[in-house]
Amino acid sequence: MNVEVNQFDCKEICCLSFDLSLSLWTELMNDQFSLMADGENVVTLFSFATGAELAHGNAPLEFINKLNAAPMAAFTRHGSTSGPAFEETCVFKSERFDASGRFAAGIRCQATGDISGAIGHYRAVIEAEPSMARALNLAGLCLRVSGDVAGAEDCYKKSISAASHLPEAYCNLGILFQKAGRDEEAQQLFLAALARDQFYFNALLRRAEWLLEAGQINNPEFSELNLRLLMHFSEIGAVQRHLFKAAERSDMAIEDFSEKLHNDNGAMASSKIQKLQKLIESQILNGAMGAAAGNMNLLSSLTPQTQAEKAVFAWCRQRAGRIGERLGNHASQFDFFKTLQPFMISEDSEKTAGQKKAPLGVAEFFSLVLLEVMRDGQIEPAEHDLLQRLRTALNVPEDAYITMFNNVRRQLAGIEVSGGLREKFSHQRLFKNLCQAAFRDGVVEDSEKKILGFACKAFNVSPEEFKRIIAEVPR
Repeated sequence: MNVEVNQFDCKEICCLSFDLSLSLWTELMNDQFSLMADGENVVTLFSFATGAELAHGNAPLEFINKLNAAPMAAFTRHGSTSGPAFEETCVFKSERFDASGRFAAGIRCQATGDISGAIGHYRAVIEAEPSMARALNLAGLCLRVSGDVAGAEDCYKKSISAASHLPEAYCNLGILFQKAGRDEEAQQLFLAALARDQFYFNALLRRAEWLLEAGQINNPEFSELNLRLLMHFSEIGAVQRHLFKAAERSDMAIEDFSEKLHNDNGAMASSKIQKLQKLIESQILNGAMGAAAGNMNLLSSLTPQTQAEKAVFAWCRQRAGRIGERLGNHASQFDFFKTLQPFMISEDSEKTAGQKKAPLGVAEFFSLVLLEVMRDGQIEPAEHDLLQRLRTALNVPEDAYITMFNNVRRQLAGIEVSGGLREKFSHQRLFKNLCQAAFRDGVVEDSEKKILGFACKAFNVSPEEFKRIIAEVPR
C-alpha cells in the first residue's frame, strides 16, 4: 500500500505521519512493526509478527537520519499530529532504523528462502549498526537454519543485550538450547520471553509442554498457560494435540479439562479480560503507549470489588512500569501517562493497602454470587429464585442490586468453555472465591466467619468440603 509520509516535530520527538485511515492505523498499533529504507527515497513499514509489508511511501533519506538522531522517534497518522488524538494513536520507538535498505532486502530474501542472501544483508546492517536488535535476531534464525549454531547463539545474545524488552530472541535462544539438551537454561529463557509478553506463542506452548512432560499438571502455572492456549490459540493443531494430551494425563475428557481450566482461573478466565491483556501486551511491545494506557484503565474498570481486582491491578502495575521505562524522561510530557499513576505504587505500598483492605462484606459476597450465576450470560429460573432468597436474607435494596448487577455484567464477556460449552454454576468455585476474599488480608474476622457460615448453609457445602476448600486457599 503506497501512502503519503510527512515529517514533523512534537516537543523533543521526531515523528512521521502516514496517510492511513483510522481503522488501518488501529491495526498497525497492534502489530510489531518498524520502519526501514527500501530503495531510493522509499520507506516501508515491516511487521515482525508476520513478516508482511504493511505500508510504504516516498520519503527522503533525511527522514530516517532525523529519526535516528532524535531523543525519541514516533509514528502516527495524518490528522493525529497534536492533542489527545496524537497521544491515542502515536507509536513511540526507541530503536534504530536502517537507512541502507539492506534490512528490507534481507527480510525479502528470508521470505523467499534465500537464507545465505538474507545472512549477507543482515550482517551488513549489523556491521553498520551493532545495536540493531531485530536484525540480530533474524540473523540468528537464518544462521540456525544454515547450521551455524554458535553464530546463532551469539546473535541471539547480542539481540537480547540490545533490546532486553523484546521476547523474540529469548524464545529463539531457548529453542536453540532445548535442541542442544540444555533444558533448564531453555526453560529460564522461555520464562523470560513470557515475562515480556505472556501471550508469546512459541514460549507459551513450549513451556506448557515442558511442564506436562515434567508431570507438573497440578502446578498453577500449568493451568494459566493452558488457559491462554485454549482461549487464544485453540485453532492451531499443535495446541489441540497438547491440550488433548494434557486432558488425558489429567484423566479427563477434553470438555471437562477445558472447564477445569476456567474454574481454576476464576474471574481471570473472562474472555474480555484475556482479550484486553493480549491487546495491551501487543500495544506496549509495539510502542502504542497511549492506546495501551487507555486499555489498562478500561481493564481495571472491569474488576472493582471482584476476585480479579487485585490480580488485574498487579498486572497493570507491571505494564505501567514498562511504559515508564520505555518513555524515560519523556513520560511526564503525556497526559496518558498521568492516568497510569494509580498503578505506579510500590509493591510494599500495595501490600500495606491490602492489609488495610476492608473485610469481605455483604455487597462483595452478593456480587460474587451474581458473578457465578451470570457466567453463562443468563439467569435461570432456579438461579433467580436463589438470588431473591439471598436478597431477602441479606436485606439487599433494589438500587444496590441494580448497581451490582450492572458492574458484574460489564465485567463478564460471556465466559465460555472451548467448543461452545457454557460454564455451569459451581458452588465450589463460588465458595473458593469467597474464602480467598476472606483470607486476602491474612485474618478472617468474625463478620467474615458469619458470611462463610451463611454461604455454607445457602449452597449446601458440607463440613468436609469446607475443610478441603479452605486448605486450598493461599495464605
